[in-house]
Amino acid sequence: MISASRAIVASVVVALGVSASADTTPPATGSSRLSTSVGARPSMVAADFIADVVGPYLAMQEALVRDDLAPVGSAAASLQKGASGLGADGAALVAAAGKARGAKTLEAAREAFGDLSAALIAYADRTKQPIEGKVVAFCPMANKSWVQADGVVANPYYGTSMATCGSVQRKLSATK
Repeated sequence: MISASRAIVASVVVALGVSASADTTPPATGSSRLSTSVGARPSMVAADFIADVVGPYLAMQEALVRDDLAPVGSAAASLQKGASGLGADGAALVAAAGKARGAKTLEAAREAFGDLSAALIAYADRTKQPIEGKVVAFCPMANKSWVQADGVVANPYYGTSMATCGSVQRKLSATK
């Protein structure tokens, strides 16, 4: 069952265009999903972080670009669950995802997504989590940033009315 779940997650990751090159085998019984390196804070294994946090985040971003509120709640719930594995470092992600999960309008979802974006960018910068192929984009009209796949700007704050408003600010990766 675990390997079937991992296969499903891997196919979602591929469908979203997210790069995950780390080992995706489940942890041994009694082991943690968290990994640490000397001098670093505990952090989720890169593949888990991509699948459990970045994947749902990108699903929310893409839905908001299309003005589609329906998938936002379930993606936010998945992200909230995944970010809970980050411990105290993921608290802002968990809180922002909870706000997005409860959004009843596109406006509320976009507001929550702004908080979630700020939390994701801060977490990735602070922990140096590898998020290759992703960039930080900025919308001057909303005065907010977001993470998206590298390529054409896809603005979640104005959706279909101004989908390409904004600019790429920088790459978001361990090598910034």
